Formats: sequence, structure tokens, C-alpha cells
Amino acid sequence: MQTHYEDINEPQEMVVHLLSLSYFYGDYVIPFHLMNTVSKAYLSVKKGDIAALASFSSRNWIDFDLLSEEKQTELEQIYKKIKGKYGEQLKGNLAPLPSEFLNELGERAIKFGKFRDAHSAFKSSGDLEKKVNHYVVEAIQILHLRELTSGDLGEEDFEQKLSKAAELIYQAVKLKTPFGNQFQKLGPTLHYEDAEAVRKYAKYIEQSLFKEIIDFGIQFLIDDRSIDSKVTSAFSSGKIRREFLKQLAIRFSGGKERYKIFIENYKQAALKLKDAKTEKDFLDVQKTLLGRGTGDNEYFQFLQELSLEHPVAALLVNTQATPENKLYIAPTILKSGASLLEFLELA
Repeated sequence: MQTHYEDINEPQEMVVHLLSLSYFYGDYVIPFHLMNTVSKAYLSVKKGDIAALASFSSRNWIDFDLLSEEKQTELEQIYKKIKGKYGEQLKGNLAPLPSEFLNELGERAIKFGKFRDAHSAFKSSGDLEKKVNHYVVEAIQILHLRELTSGDLGEEDFEQKLSKAAELIYQAVKLKTPFGNQFQKLGPTLHYEDAEAVRKYAKYIEQSLFKEIIDFGIQFLIDDRSIDSKVTSAFSSGKIRREFLKQLAIRFSGGKERYKIFIENYKQAALKLKDAKTEKDFLDVQKTLLGRGTGDNEYFQFLQELSLEHPVAALLVNTQATPENKLYIAPTILKSGASLLEFLELA
């Protein structure tokens, strides 16, 4: 494998190198240009203009010497694989690139958490919907496992199964709509703009309707009706329903450690709210929830940042007023005195 684009004097060979770099990083930018029939990269290959293609390559090349020996070996293996599998096919036409390569690139991008690149790769291959459905079906199959529904599994295995199902749904959602799930907007919308949703959710909480609260939460996190309806109809018990929401919340928070921080902050905020007496006490509740202050310390900013960092938080808090009528964000406390977090057993 050539380590410098200046040493390559044949367009098709340059294409193989470029695609190897694309695959190495799970990145769709290079394939996009190579398949765009009006792009300079595509036209330079079709015309056999190695100088023009070298100009494109100069902007997309990497310094091989900066890679570890292990990464250099990996890239070399990727190059050999692509050259062997697609080298001859690439001599015929670039647009579209081989669907098998695009799907492999999509899988690689998902592995790196680069869902925008994965979305574009699978969309270009024509297999986006198929891949999304595959994830959903696999998750539903887990939810229908007899060992899961029978209650025979130990707690650790039970959690692992539902963690896997939640991960599959997360991947389906992010792959289908990589620009969706903008919780910094969805959280405030739920609280201050969508009157019907606010009324419905408040009723569920007031009446302590466990199933309805959980399903509402799952629908909020997934934010895709066609997917969430399949998920919520697959639960066979309240225990499975609750654990799935918990695992989904963990995934959207960025993992167990980050979720654990949120849980501790929430518990501390609930205690502060219970003991609050002064104006400062009440306002400190929202700082405790988020774990820090914000630029102007306004309640809506706290909700935005809290919803972005821990999307499930938008479902577990409400807006209250201090004795001096200043708004702040607080944990939702039920009539029983328990927090909504405790009631749903999401800790």
C-alpha cells in the first residue's frame, strides 16, 4: 500500500486507497464525492486525470507515520481487502459504489458511533430501511424470549438481555434519523409547548399509572412512532417494561457511569427540595439536578441542558416557583412523598 498519494499514478489505484481510508475511519465523505457525478473527484477518475484526483486526495489523505504500528497494519489489511473484493468492479463504474462495500462501511460507521455516516452509506446502498428493521426485529425477538418472559433469569442476565434490546433500538433510531432526538428542544417542548402531551403526562403521574408513564417515557426517548409502537406492544410484564426504559435511559445518557451521576444528582436534589426554606435553597435544587450552574441560571436553560445530557430527566422533573415567584426546575414528587424516579424504580 502506498503511503503517499504523490506516488500513485493510476486513478483506479488512487480510488482504492481513498476508499480504504474511508473504511478505516468509518467516514462517508470520500464515497459521497466519488459517487457524485458532478464532483471534481468523480470527473477526474472518469477522465483519468490523476493530477486533479491527486488534488482531491491531498485534502483527504493522512500522515501514515502518525499511526501506531497496529493501526498501520489494520489499514494495510483494509486496503488489501478492498482491492481484492472490489478492485475490478471499480474499474467499471464509481456510481454507485458496490452496495456490499457501502453496507460494510455502514457497519463500520455504526461500530464507531458515526450514525450520520452509517445512515448515508446504507441509504446509498438502498438497504437503510432493511437495516433499521433488522435492529428492531432483533430487539423484539429478545423481548419475546421465553427465558425473559418466564421470569427464570437472574437479575444480572435479565438486565443484560434488556440492555442489548435497548442498544438495538437505540441503533435503529439513530440510524434511521441521525439528526433526530434533539432533546435540548424536545424537553422544553414537552414542558412548555405541547399542551396535550403535558396534560396527558400530568394525568398519568397524578394517578400513578405505572404502565402509561413508562410507555410515555419510551415514546419520548425513541421519538419515532413506527418504532416505539412495536416496542411498547412487545412487553409481557411491568418488570420488563420498566427495565427496558431504564436501559434505554442509560444508553441515551451515554452509559452507566454518566447515568449514575444523574441518579445521584437527582436524589440529592430531591432531598434539597424537601428541606428547602430560603429562596437560595429552592434555586439550588436545579443546580444540584444538573450538577452545575448555567450561564444565566434561568430555569429553561437548566431544562435544556439537563434534557440534552440525560434525556430521561425531562420526564422526571417539573417547573415550580420559589416563594418570591422565580421559576426553577425540580424533581417530580408524587402525593406519596416518593420521587417519580423512585416510583418507576429507575435508580
